[in-house]
Amino acid sequence: MFKQFMEDHNTATFPSKKYYNLDAYYRRKMEKDLMKGFKKVQQKERTIFDDEEQRRQELMREREKHKEEQVVALKRSMQGGMAQAMKEQAQLREEMAYQYKIGNFEAAAAIQRKLDPDVAM
Repeated sequence: MFKQFMEDHNTATFPSKKYYNLDAYYRRKMEKDLMKGFKKVQQKERTIFDDEEQRRQELMREREKHKEEQVVALKRSMQGGMAQAMKEQAQLREEMAYQYKIGNFEAAAAIQRKLDPDVAM
């Protein structure tokens, strides 16, 4: 492809007039767009040349995005297994309290061992 480009460049036989004068080509294109009714044609041209600051801000945005993704993932995991386990423990505590109230201390102790196996009764 480079040999083909060199040949076109040396013989001035590019496939389009665009390649002979890019500034004139884009100027004509903007004029045509304005004639068609486009009120404002924006060019993406850099006006701030502080690369280090831009990179630092970009990294900060990426970190914030990553943190938000982690929070969302944690929420999803809590909705699944962890939240279910917490609900089960709450139900067991209610059952244990009920067993104590009716006087069934053996069943209440069994539930207590399920909830907290390290505590000796």
